[in-house]
Amino acid sequence: MNTLITYATLTGNTKKVAQSIYDIVKDNKQIICLNENKNIDTNNFDTIIIGYWVDKGHMDNVSKKFLKNLKNKNIALFGTLGADPNSDHGKNVQAKVNKLCSENNNCIGSFLCQGKVDPKLVEKMGKFPLNLVHPLTPERLARIEEASKHPNHDDLEKAQKYFLQILD
Repeated sequence: MNTLITYATLTGNTKKVAQSIYDIVKDNKQIICLNENKNIDTNNFDTIIIGYWVDKGHMDNVSKKFLKNLKNKNIALFGTLGADPNSDHGKNVQAKVNKLCSENNNCIGSFLCQGKVDPKLVEKMGKFPLNLVHPLTPERLARIEEASKHPNHDDLEKAQKYFLQILD
């Protein structure tokens, strides 16, 4: 079996998870950063694993474009986001991405983990007009602080265990 692992990254979170998954794939494998490679031949791969970061409640545009160009493939997904993956927001993101994947492909699994928030985004949040959109409340600042500790060793281990199960 040939497995392709792709990922897009903004802060390095998704790259860390991609590398940890790559490390446990036993078959023929390749890892590609979508930020650096636009024309990827997927014909020789039985399974494609797509790593994305969450942008405005959905898969980032680079990953989304790659996914939309795939047809009739076995796809597994993993994503990183600043929120708790088990929160309503995390569950909504995962549902939207899974639906997008299933439109033209066989979605064989989906994993989501927390990751640090881009410091540039945090800075922008503080400058939003009247602080109405994503205000930097004490609760939001605490979430951002917690997110800065991820993905951690436990997150990477969970990703590896998850992908060992679905790829078996």
